[in-house]
Amino acid sequence: MKINANRNAKINVVILTFGVMAIFTNFALSFFQGSYTDNWWLSLGGFLAIFYLLYRGPSTFKYDSEGEVLNFTTDDAIWAKLFRNFKRHYEFPKRRLHSFKLKRGLFRHRLVIYINSRSGGVKERSMLVSYLSRNQRKTLVNSLRKYSHKGKNGRRKSGSGTEQSGE
Repeated sequence: MKINANRNAKINVVILTFGVMAIFTNFALSFFQGSYTDNWWLSLGGFLAIFYLLYRGPSTFKYDSEGEVLNFTTDDAIWAKLFRNFKRHYEFPKRRLHSFKLKRGLFRHRLVIYINSRSGGVKERSMLVSYLSRNQRKTLVNSLRKYSHKGKNGRRKSGSGTEQSGE
């Protein structure tokens, strides 16, 4: 199964542009004498727009479960060059998926994946998936649930074990 979510990448560029323009407009207006300099709300709005984009996380998420490996990729055209947590790629065999969590916050969703390591421990990897739609999140959770149940129950789906006869 594949999920490719990058529908808000262009909107984020527009929001960033307006936020930066608001900050520069406030800065430029503060130098003119006799101008209306009580426009602190303009730069505050610009900073809030930029903070919102940083808080939500990367705008592009790709998931691929075809074959024997699971691929997770997050990327952002704007912030990936400045912050390394805006560009992540994880690839591991399906059999190593131990479990996962989808943590929900205000305007933000974080996917935490627990992977069985070769040394016997469990590694934790996390990524922001805030821009996934509700259907895409549901599809992702169902797909990951399928693979994590296989690993926990000896490669069997839960409830499909041997039945005992009542003899």
